[in-house]
Amino acid sequence: MGRLIYQLSELDSSLVAEAGGKGASLGELMRARAPVPPGFVVTSAAFRSFFSATVLQRPMLEIMQASKSNEIDYSQAHQRIRSCIEAVEVPVEICEAVQIAAEELAAPRVSVRSSATCEDSATSAWAGQLETYLDVTPGEIIEKIRSCWLSLFSESALAYGGCHGFSTGEISVAVVVQQMVQSDISGIGFSVHPVTQESEIQLIEACLGLGEAIVSGRITPDQFVVERGSCQILESITGDQKEALWIREGNSKPVWQKLDSRGRQPKITQQQVSEYSALLNQLHKHYGHPIDTEWAIQDGNFQVLQARPITTLAAEYDKTLIDDSQGWQFTVRRPFFLLAASILPYWLDAKHADNTLGGHLNEALLIQDETGMMNLFYPHTSSEAFLDRIGDLFQNDREQLIRILRYGLGIYAQAAPVIEQGLSGFENLAELEDLFADIAQHTTVFPAWVLIYIEAHQIEDPEVRALAEEIRSHSLYPVIERNILQPLALQTAEQLGFVEPDRACDLLLWSELKAGTVTRDLLESRFEAIQNGKRFIFQMIDGQEEFHLVSQTGYLLTRLSKQRKLQASSSTNELTGQVAWPGIFQGRARVVLKLDALGLTISPDEVLVSIQSNPALMPLLQQCGAIVTDDGGIACHAAILARELKKPTLIGTREATIRIQTGDLIEIDTYAQVVRILEKKQSK
Repeated sequence: MGRLIYQLSELDSSLVAEAGGKGASLGELMRARAPVPPGFVVTSAAFRSFFSATVLQRPMLEIMQASKSNEIDYSQAHQRIRSCIEAVEVPVEICEAVQIAAEELAAPRVSVRSSATCEDSATSAWAGQLETYLDVTPGEIIEKIRSCWLSLFSESALAYGGCHGFSTGEISVAVVVQQMVQSDISGIGFSVHPVTQESEIQLIEACLGLGEAIVSGRITPDQFVVERGSCQILESITGDQKEALWIREGNSKPVWQKLDSRGRQPKITQQQVSEYSALLNQLHKHYGHPIDTEWAIQDGNFQVLQARPITTLAAEYDKTLIDDSQGWQFTVRRPFFLLAASILPYWLDAKHADNTLGGHLNEALLIQDETGMMNLFYPHTSSEAFLDRIGDLFQNDREQLIRILRYGLGIYAQAAPVIEQGLSGFENLAELEDLFADIAQHTTVFPAWVLIYIEAHQIEDPEVRALAEEIRSHSLYPVIERNILQPLALQTAEQLGFVEPDRACDLLLWSELKAGTVTRDLLESRFEAIQNGKRFIFQMIDGQEEFHLVSQTGYLLTRLSKQRKLQASSSTNELTGQVAWPGIFQGRARVVLKLDALGLTISPDEVLVSIQSNPALMPLLQQCGAIVTDDGGIACHAAILARELKKPTLIGTREATIRIQTGDLIEIDTYAQVVRILEKKQSK
């Protein structure tokens, strides 16, 4: 048998196998000189000693094998395992070691917290899966340790993966015993914003009472967006906290209590936010990577209760992938493959612009999202200039405005026969590029901005509106893609001997085709990247291209939309929420008001709509296509699990379960921070 007890002060991050993720992290926090309540760890060796008893080991493995082979469900497996564990006494040597450590700690009340050896790792957080007990007396510690061990086999933990890890010997549970912190105020702190993934932006949340209120998703906490270097608060929201979790004497589980008007007041001062921001920065530097922390305030002083890696950041989160100085403004989202998308920046560049919009545009940003759609951004200043040009034409040269629109309408008659000829209709790619630019300016960009201006300024001009709408009612792009771009890419790939020539449109840039620099190696490396789920970012600045294939793009789209916090919506068919994981998803709603998944199923094309998606709903969280909750902040269980599962999620909508019914067709659009009710379920 290995060592049974470690003092927290003896531990560091290298001792996860003995102390579990939480225990090792607390020891490392002490080494980082963070204020941490004193305590000790009952090691994984004690866990293994308990479960290696012949009376337990064989039946446990048999139960989990039955669960893995679907002979019994997770609920049945949990009940059978509980019966086995409760029938066995904790070995005397473990009880004696714990008693000695508790006497040395000399705390009248302690917290007893599970610390799995796979918990709080760089790949999984196990958010809320394992048990914690608070305000425990020394005489109750042994029984709470046994309950922590059992929590590895709860229904939700088995769904998360504990069953498989335990049966292969990869997972065991240590238990942290610490001096109890009777916190008046609690919270969390991310050293990097977990959604927008801005490396110099911290996110701090605060609530009254225990921090479990935040992670449960039952409340909306105060939120502070802080600049790391200066500790300056950039944005803040005061949450309307209607209830709080408090410890009552004699209870090892906290109790919810209603709050008065204090719940609508700021929970901590700006000075305290800056103080914790500085501590968070200190810890980030010590660990050398982004961290997610839990904290509490007792008698006016911070206590750090936990630190773990942020598990969901993109590999490229801290790399400069886009030029933020441009002030990018979202323009349009379209199903363009890479080759078609990479032509767009040439529509209005200095070489091709004919002054239709009063100038040229040498800057563009294109980002492919998780659905494969292309999102186009232009600089904000360019958008304003386009509108100014349209306004000037309306006011000073309406006839020229109409001439430009009529020219655009005429393009359909002139260009269509040429495009129908395919590649044979053009002498070279430069000639083809010129035609694309002419079509784009006059059939897409100009009439679109005319309609935008008409709507924005409520212009009554039926003739101009009718012309612009007629132009926009047609499109040459499908024919261009089908007759020119796809054959061109296919021909190039086949000549190079690429084994997947039909996919070449997803792999090539227009500039590479023009320059003749496409190689088989280039095609194969990009194909492997997109097979592994990578998405493209394409940027044009002053005529210079920059191209990346990256593991995630959703955080960039969220960052560009400046969607860090809650925004109100006035639409009766929209609910506003906070982004927990970026993405767009459309499906039928499945409203779940229960706190567990017992007896419930959901399909991958449905959206889980719940009050608070706690860990007991894990089977549904794993199966659904997207998640919407009434309550919660960025550190609640639903948010953490959504980021691990990488499913589009909006939390804190306040009334999703009231306004949405099972069967409604809804769309989660995290980039606009809304849930749209597209179609109400038909009543029978």
